[in-house]
Amino acid sequence: MTPSEVLRTAARAIRENRLRAWLSVLGVVIGVGSVLLLISIGIGVRADITRQVESLGTNVAFVMPGKLDETGRPNGMSMMGISTLTMQDVASLGGVRGVRAAIPITFVFGAVQKGDESHSAIVLAADHRMAEIRRERIAAGRFYTPRDAGDRVCVIGSRLKADIFGSGQALGRTLTIQNEEFRIIGVLAPEETTMFSEMSFARVCYIPWETSRRAFPNAQINRIIVQTEYETDPDHITRDLRAAMLRNHQVEDFGILTYRQLLAAIFRVFNIVTALIVGISAISLLVAGIGIMNIMLVTVTERTREIGIRMTVGARGKDIFLQFLAEAITLSITGGALGVALAFAGVAILNAHTVLKPIVTPGALLLALGVCIAVGIVFGTAPAARASRLSPMDALRYE
Repeated sequence: MTPSEVLRTAARAIRENRLRAWLSVLGVVIGVGSVLLLISIGIGVRADITRQVESLGTNVAFVMPGKLDETGRPNGMSMMGISTLTMQDVASLGGVRGVRAAIPITFVFGAVQKGDESHSAIVLAADHRMAEIRRERIAAGRFYTPRDAGDRVCVIGSRLKADIFGSGQALGRTLTIQNEEFRIIGVLAPEETTMFSEMSFARVCYIPWETSRRAFPNAQINRIIVQTEYETDPDHITRDLRAAMLRNHQVEDFGILTYRQLLAAIFRVFNIVTALIVGISAISLLVAGIGIMNIMLVTVTERTREIGIRMTVGARGKDIFLQFLAEAITLSITGGALGVALAFAGVAILNAHTVLKPIVTPGALLLALGVCIAVGIVFGTAPAARASRLSPMDALRYE
């Protein structure tokens, strides 16, 4: 039999047993659809995380109190006490070759108040170069400049502005931070809505670094952000930054986290969770494959007499094997195609109605197709081999 004849025979056999065929492919539809959808969600979340981290700058390193652990993650407990970072560290880091800027960051704790109402906000004290490092876009007003050093002014995020003032005017109004009044001179442009929006800078409130030193004299330096030249090798600059810090501290009571390390630390945990979820979903594909094998074994038994007739008119065992294997693969690919369609529908619904932004890649589609073919081959081989080994005379006598 030619390949086209094999496929036509397989398609005809499937059409003659529609109900059984649909029951066979249902598991493949659910398995492929769920696995492809979960992979797409995972890819979308990775892209989302990457965008959030890139918004901090791809040529940025973060110096923080407390030594990093062996996996490169910050030690949360070591950052809860007194910070060991000083202005001498800022000056030393700024003098390292390849460093464009080193700016101290202070977390100003406490809520932002407007009248008697308190609002959740991330209050950061930083100098004007923070706007350049984060590539902040201004929707209204301006970011503060060196001329505003020491003035009680602030720039707020779009969501914080909406929480406090709604659709009203914010420029020129005042906010209270730790009993100190700050005048709003700028509002940041809205950020793209993502599943990590709550952790974004949409509720940030920037105040000048010099102002924070005067208004909150007991404030610590919680972070030092180091902006490097783009052409600088990250590993080389990290070694130089560590050496500069060690000259000041003698012991490594600090951590230096680069863009690549930050993403790696996040993805290390994320990849484990994704693998577990996809693995659990893939179990349905295994069950679907076993279902196809069982259905095909039943089909071989029911069509024993047909097999005998084919053999008596010249069909070889190879032809019988290919026919039943083609039926199994056709069932699997049909289920896979329907599963892909189901996954695309799920992606469209999630994109339209949730903050999740799944991304279907060509690689994921090829993986789905490969899985479908593999399921058909693996679980269709045993029934096809059984059919090809039947004796023509025994098959003709079978009732």
